Amino acid sequence: MKEATYLTIIDEFDRWAGQYGRICTRGCSCCCTGSVTITALEGERILDFAVKNGMEQWLADRLRQPVQTRRLRMTTNEFARACLSGQEAAPGTCEKLTPCPFLADDICRVYPVRPFSCRCFISISRCSATRPAQVDQLYLSASTAVLQLIEHLGQKQYWGIMTDVLLSLLDISTYQGIATALADPARVMEGRLRTLTARPLPGFLFTEEEGQHLQPLLHAIFSSRIGSVSVEDVLNGRIPPENGPGAQTI
Repeated sequence: MKEATYLTIIDEFDRWAGQYGRICTRGCSCCCTGSVTITALEGERILDFAVKNGMEQWLADRLRQPVQTRRLRMTTNEFARACLSGQEAAPGTCEKLTPCPFLADDICRVYPVRPFSCRCFISISRCSATRPAQVDQLYLSASTAVLQLIEHLGQKQYWGIMTDVLLSLLDISTYQGIATALADPARVMEGRLRTLTARPLPGFLFTEEEGQHLQPLLHAIFSSRIGSVSVEDVLNGRIPPENGPGAQTI
């Protein structure tokens, strides 16, 4: 149910985002760094993909590599809660970034299951290491709102930098082959200690004016149905017990 909800949310975002032009093409990877944040659900999708495609050793080798990235102090929804309550908020610090470890010849090896943080990143002009991406402010606000919803969906589970979340999930029996190939319990523990816990949505970060423009997107997301329930039902925990535990409401 959670994965179906996740896929529905990103599909609705993709439809809404179709109005925006982008210059990004295959092999354009200067924005692909090790700083991507994901939820446990997104991590399991990547790990399942690796297992299904016989990539256990490859993924273990990638997870063994040190990655310079951000030091996170709070999740997106924790940052939103602080901002909405008028508190000063510092989500983290940024170190010198390194390329995403899942790139091979500038191509993403896990592209079909790339997390939303990667999926939503676009630019309307060619970017480089010295020329940052150009993104429309409304698009940025919409993608942030969807990141908040995805975190809400994964609340009470791991949230953090992609490699850290993946390492943290290796104690699940399904991924024992990757853990065995990694053969580094200390690395797994290091990753787990760096993760945070996904939090419920406290409110969106967009302005009232932006909210008016984003209402069609949010309505499309919340009203989409997964079987007999809507995405809004799932996000609010109004689903049959056999489909999973309840969650805090939005």
